[in-house]
Amino acid sequence: MKILLYNPDNGITRNFMPHLWMFLLQSLTPPEHEVILIDGNAKAMTRPELVQFCKDNDIGLIGIGAMTRMVARAYLVADALREAGFKVVMGGPHVTECPDEALGRDGGPRHADAIALGEADETWPLMVADAARGELKDIYMPEVDPAGNDKKPNLQPYPHIPWETLDLDQFSLVPKMLQPALSRMGEGWGKFFVVPIETGRGCPYGCEFCTVTGFFGDSIRFRSNESVIEELLRLKARAKKKRPDRRLLHRRQSRDQQKAAQGPAPRHDRRRCYIAMGRPDQRQSIG
Repeated sequence: MKILLYNPDNGITRNFMPHLWMFLLQSLTPPEHEVILIDGNAKAMTRPELVQFCKDNDIGLIGIGAMTRMVARAYLVADALREAGFKVVMGGPHVTECPDEALGRDGGPRHADAIALGEADETWPLMVADAARGELKDIYMPEVDPAGNDKKPNLQPYPHIPWETLDLDQFSLVPKMLQPALSRMGEGWGKFFVVPIETGRGCPYGCEFCTVTGFFGDSIRFRSNESVIEELLRLKARAKKKRPDRRLLHRRQSRDQQKAAQGPAPRHDRRRCYIAMGRPDQRQSIG
């Protein structure tokens, strides 16, 4: 079965960082299925064009994820695809918080054939298997522990995201009209990428404006340092700029990963930059 994972155009700017969910779900898809990735921010397509693309490529299942500010566009795309006869599944923080909206149980139209609540690392393969058999359920959700809380995926081992084989040129932040001129200045000038890397999930702070704690939990689950460094080095081989997500929540873990990535100069070239998010009181820990 061919599967399309689609991230809607944010409708505001092309200066964006690709969302990790598409690449992660691709790596978690059973190997007998083919996965196609389209990010509307990098490859703009009208709804009729996307429908035609799915027809031309014999797509059997479409997965759509969107943040709240993009969900209106996501629903329009999902509606067009379902009207054309395609099966659409949706997930992410917004759908998790408003499942009745996506399923049309709040009095509005139905936008998805099925939805995934919470982190879909373990439910995604089940959705794919059910879709292949034509037996999609309405809702897929994580198992719960004895306390009634969602069981969170273990990030060790972490799925292998095949960055070395993916088309990252579509995510260049350098305008196409400037790429030839900048490329003549030397290697690396004509390309500038931002690639998401996940070092852990969860946050203990629970800020009222943020969905991270509600979606990922209030305890931090880390990947192993070794898996993070291995992924960084694979990206380094393609000379990409990297933006680790939530790497400053735990100071010791962050410092350990940073030191491991840098290491002795002959082994790990330090001439790469990174962007990280953190709280103001953590500035001293990364100096």
